[in-house]
Amino acid sequence: MNAGSTMERVYLELKARIVGGAYPPGTRLDPFHLAKRLAASPTPVREALHRLSGERIVDSWHQEGFRQPIFAESDLSDIYRWTGALVGLALGAPAIRSIEPATSLVAMEVEDYPARVARLFRAIALLSDNRELRYAIVNSVERSEFFRAVEVRTDPVAEEQLATMETAYQAQRWAELRGKSAAFHRRRVARAGRVVAELRPRSQTIE
Repeated sequence: MNAGSTMERVYLELKARIVGGAYPPGTRLDPFHLAKRLAASPTPVREALHRLSGERIVDSWHQEGFRQPIFAESDLSDIYRWTGALVGLALGAPAIRSIEPATSLVAMEVEDYPARVARLFRAIALLSDNRELRYAIVNSVERSEFFRAVEVRTDPVAEEQLATMETAYQAQRWAELRGKSAAFHRRRVARAGRVVAELRPRSQTIE
């Protein structure tokens, strides 16, 4: 395996672990320790961490290394507002791309809430002809995925709201979906403090 393919493998594996919530908020992500788990040398791990830092999926500081992000309530609220605004832009476009909504949601057959939210918002991103908007939505989805499990545990109506959005998407009722997305994200902002309290940052080094 050449250096380029190794770096890409490490990047994808590490990204999946981080967005999947493998490391608690505040966890130090040490390239040497991670290299052992990823069966790679520290160099591609460090390069992958720099790439993830550029995507704002991990935090980094000069000479202080990398860590899983720690969110204050205001940080989480900003992400929710940003995601809601991006989704609203995609759904508010004068012309929406022609796709098969029912197929795009059913094909993956995922059941858990975090994967369903990610799947729906990625599908909405594909409705837009604006490539930058699509990339922005996907990045927001990836940055949000690790706290979605906490989100559904702390909100008894989160899954119900998600189900109504999925139904509107499959029926191609875009104006209705835009309104439901706005309501979903308003509730996320209102309950951001509960999610942050559940996350409880814990500083540790991956060994």
